[in-house]
Amino acid sequence: MTTKARIRLGVITDEFFDLNLGRMGGFGWAARQVARLFAEDPSLGVEVVYMASQIPASKERSETTSHGRRVILRRTTRLANMLAARRESFDLLLTIDYNLAHSVWMRSLPRTPCIVWIRDPRTPDDAEKIHTLRIPDAPDETPQGLSCYDGRSLATIAREAQCLGRKLLFATPAPHLAAKCEGTYGFEPWDIHLLPNAVHMKTARAGDQRFVKSPRPSVAFLARLDPYKRPWVYTAIARRFPDVEFFLLGQSHFQGPGSWAPVNLPPNMRALGHVDGDEKFRILSAAWVTINTSIHEGLAISLLESLACETPLLSCQNPGFVTSRYGIYTGRYDGDGMGSLDSFGNGLQMLIDSPAMRRDLGRSGCQWVESVHSRPNFHEKFRALCRRAGVTP
Repeated sequence: MTTKARIRLGVITDEFFDLNLGRMGGFGWAARQVARLFAEDPSLGVEVVYMASQIPASKERSETTSHGRRVILRRTTRLANMLAARRESFDLLLTIDYNLAHSVWMRSLPRTPCIVWIRDPRTPDDAEKIHTLRIPDAPDETPQGLSCYDGRSLATIAREAQCLGRKLLFATPAPHLAAKCEGTYGFEPWDIHLLPNAVHMKTARAGDQRFVKSPRPSVAFLARLDPYKRPWVYTAIARRFPDVEFFLLGQSHFQGPGSWAPVNLPPNMRALGHVDGDEKFRILSAAWVTINTSIHEGLAISLLESLACETPLLSCQNPGFVTSRYGIYTGRYDGDGMGSLDSFGNGLQMLIDSPAMRRDLGRSGCQWVESVHSRPNFHEKFRALCRRAGVTP
């Protein structure tokens, strides 16, 4: 018997974690997780339809599918977008972060309750830091993928919502991100709620250990291989530790000047490309440490997934003090990041030499992810937001 959906949820996003529809980033991961969560349990009564904010429609194609969900493509005119959106009879909208392109769909349904899921608000200071980035072997080239969206149009939408009596709610997966909202969006949201990530937690079979670490030291890097993530720093760290196995998980979304490719890697590094599902969790579970070398992060999903596998962190980013609580924070390094090598080297050596430290950090991190960024907690917080929006979950 099919359960009839009680809520038609329009998810506004410009990423899908789908190789056929663009890059594989954290925003896309969140969009995929929302669809998966409600598809796996129809009794929750939520039907998800994606609304693509940047993929254009054509005469031949007005929509497509991703993760078993319909994807409505962006029309060429405001009227066409409004008509397409209204045909769906949505009860609620959910934006995956916010940028100006999202406003097209939000304004197409100006009275429909909407949750803005703030995931990586970038202040002018963040943008200035990000634009210091350079690629070591090409310092005169502008790295690709550094654009920071101007989010100040959200202030106008918030004013319109107040005039129209629209329920416009703001949520974030991490409390520390709330402090960046005013600098990013040009106003301070009247209330910000917690809507955590829904990280897959590996369950143990009777008599089995959940996480078995590799017999020899191994390290994981899980991210896009784009300049923003500075994978060349990870490669340089690997050259300093020839007896440690380094796994490079991810793929590049750019080519040509201003991009980076995994070539001329050290012999102790394995570039695996995009890895997902059981294979990703097998590698993260076996790793002794996960290294993050990005120039900026909101709250990286890769950090949460690593902690979910009891793997401690080593990073030059410390969002919400997650790294310093469940690993080692190297300190901040702008530009190409190569000045961080000594700090990364010292931190990695400390973790390799301290099995008790690794175990304690990994276990406490796993407990935190399981209590905060779990599927049950996501469902609980989402239902609470629905009630605040006047939508019956």
